[in-house]
Amino acid sequence: MIFTNLIQTNLRTETLGKKIEYYQSLNSTNDEALELIESGQAENGMLIITDNQIKGKGRNGNSWYMAPSKGLTMSLILLKPFSVNHTRLIPLATAVAISKALTNRGANPKVKWPNDILLDNKKCGGILCESRLLNNLTKYIVVGIGLNVNETKEDFPISLANKATSLSIETQHSNQRELVCAIILSYLEQLLRDLNSVIDLWLEFCGHLNKTISFKEEENLKTGIFKGINALGQAKIEINQKIKLYDSIDIIN
Repeated sequence: MIFTNLIQTNLRTETLGKKIEYYQSLNSTNDEALELIESGQAENGMLIITDNQIKGKGRNGNSWYMAPSKGLTMSLILLKPFSVNHTRLIPLATAVAISKALTNRGANPKVKWPNDILLDNKKCGGILCESRLLNNLTKYIVVGIGLNVNETKEDFPISLANKATSLSIETQHSNQRELVCAIILSYLEQLLRDLNSVIDLWLEFCGHLNKTISFKEEENLKTGIFKGINALGQAKIEINQKIKLYDSIDIIN
């Protein structure tokens, strides 16, 4: 079980994680966060966390698997208004915060655009942000994070054996989930104060910068060179010596 007092003891934040709602089991932390917002019970910086997420979801409706009581499944509520442009940088800032935390714990993470966290070229975590706009400002943002921390190879189904990993597998020792959570939130709060610095930091962790990638566009398989991201967080991909911008694609390799 997650001990919320241990998270807060290790926090170095002014707002994030100061209020934590823990659930032993939950369908989706993002859905619970959205319900708390709509009912007026949410606070800025509130963290929703569970030991067992039953119906975890990823980008484009994909499901997310995590062994109960082994990883981190949580959603952060941001009620502070952000511009549309800055809102697009929140997932990137979250990826940087997670990567910095994993580095702190002895791992060598890479990010895969737009929202995957990799260790040893296998998926270790993902990010799903949901928001609502009002008058060109974001009324709220829910930052959903799923991170494999203490899973063993035996915890993953056969279909994910060669695709998924955990911090424990890569560092060969178990990690206190509460400490990892606190480090992520502490880094993220710093990044939220200076979102303009996020792109350069994200590129430092990018595992496919200036490399040839394959991706799907409208069911068509394409290849190009990933040249980075622009100020709006869009991917810049060179195809036939021309740069094309993408809001969202699924990189296959």
